[in-house]
Amino acid sequence: MNHAARTALILFARGPQPGLVKTRLAAALGAVEAARLYALLLGRSLALLARWPGPRVLACVDPASLAYFRDLPQAQGCTLRLQAGEDLGARMANALTLALTEAPQALLMGSDLLDAQFEDLEAAAAWLALEVDVVLGPVADGGYWLLGLHRPQPDLLNDMRWSTPSVMQDTCTRCQSLGLRWRALPLRHDLDRPTDLAGFETLLGAAPTLPLMSGGD
Repeated sequence: MNHAARTALILFARGPQPGLVKTRLAAALGAVEAARLYALLLGRSLALLARWPGPRVLACVDPASLAYFRDLPQAQGCTLRLQAGEDLGARMANALTLALTEAPQALLMGSDLLDAQFEDLEAAAAWLALEVDVVLGPVADGGYWLLGLHRPQPDLLNDMRWSTPSVMQDTCTRCQSLGLRWRALPLRHDLDRPTDLAGFETLLGAAPTLPLMSGGD
């Protein structure tokens, strides 16, 4: 059975506007260069989304980003939506809950991964269909880039300490306390510091080139 075809894939994304993306990286490289690097990561994530055989959702952080993606050729064929919620946990929960009204299971991924693989997404869909309640995709900084569910789990995401090195561990602990079966994908890497680029130049060089988003968009 093609489990991916029965799984909605949601990409959380922001338009690559200098000064609003990768702000920690911008402190070292400048706002434009940081946005350029984010645009490469975003292009790579959109390429993964474009290959997905199930429902594809691009969840935009704000109306300006929604307008940017609406006109972007690489985003064609995706359902465009605005993220809704007071914090990251609420936005994730709302996006997943809505997707689960349209498909039996759903994956939500971030847009700034250096080395996420299409096979990661396929494995997550298969695990949800066959053996677990939650799939997590850990990243080296202690967070996670992917969350997969086959039914809504709002208690998994509320009152979480986001943007801390313990997010992945805290989420695993929450799974255990809620009696949820979970499984983790192989460790991947996101881009927060210039040194994070080491070893990933070839992958980034193959990413589609996306235009930066101007402040007037």
